[in-house]
Amino acid sequence: MGSHAAVSSAFIWRRVHSLMGFWLIVYLFEHLLVNSQAALWIGDDGHGFIKMVNSLESLPYLQVIETFLIGFPLLIHMGWGVSRLFQAKSNSWKTDGSSPSLGSYGRNWAYTWQRLTSWILLIGVIAHVVQMRFVERPREVHLEGQKKWEVEIQFDEGLTTLAPRLGVQMPAVQSEPLQPIAVLAPDMGTATLLVVREAFKSPWQSVLYSVFVLAAAFHAFNGFWTFLITWGFLLSYRSQKAMIPFSVIGIGLLSFFGLAAIWGSYLINLRH
Repeated sequence: MGSHAAVSSAFIWRRVHSLMGFWLIVYLFEHLLVNSQAALWIGDDGHGFIKMVNSLESLPYLQVIETFLIGFPLLIHMGWGVSRLFQAKSNSWKTDGSSPSLGSYGRNWAYTWQRLTSWILLIGVIAHVVQMRFVERPREVHLEGQKKWEVEIQFDEGLTTLAPRLGVQMPAVQSEPLQPIAVLAPDMGTATLLVVREAFKSPWQSVLYSVFVLAAAFHAFNGFWTFLITWGFLLSYRSQKAMIPFSVIGIGLLSFFGLAAIWGSYLINLRH
């Protein structure tokens, strides 16, 4: 009778982790593409963003979709990734000679940065979800038989001209700059646009989100390169080397969409 070698749990989890990472890259592209619509079409007051968010919000069973297609893959990828982080040993830095130092090799540095960006993303994803899904998520209210979305933001002079164009109701009493006010948006897309504008009105939040986006872009497409190797799509050294420029292009595209949303939403497209 022939014997069959047992497949280790680490082998299986590595491939599940890799597969979940690939799916999250697809979601990341969609997420940053939607966010970039708040900035890329200058002069349209973010209506592209509003339409895309409203379309997503109208999907049936949205909470189920978010849980199973985003939440679970993210938890699986993060959970296995954290366990691997504590086992990872970088050899890119200079050492005292007791361990190897291979900092002259690009792939060693890529390995090191993949682990460093993992820590940035672990903190950034948790903070982002708490901020956007719980702390600052628009609240649905009903006034005179109409459904509105309430958002609390800080008043600035630009809102006096932007709000009427977006159909946003502001308090009748004139507010002072930086004073918190509650405004009513006609739909979820417009309310979310105001939340995005408010976040990127803050220079320190814009800087932190920039670091977050750059880390996510690198982690995603360096991970995509290893995904192709893990699943047997890139077996030869030549094919692996040829794929590197495509990964760099992917990093550039994700970075562009993310940074455009961060630095263009308020400063360029929605300031007034």
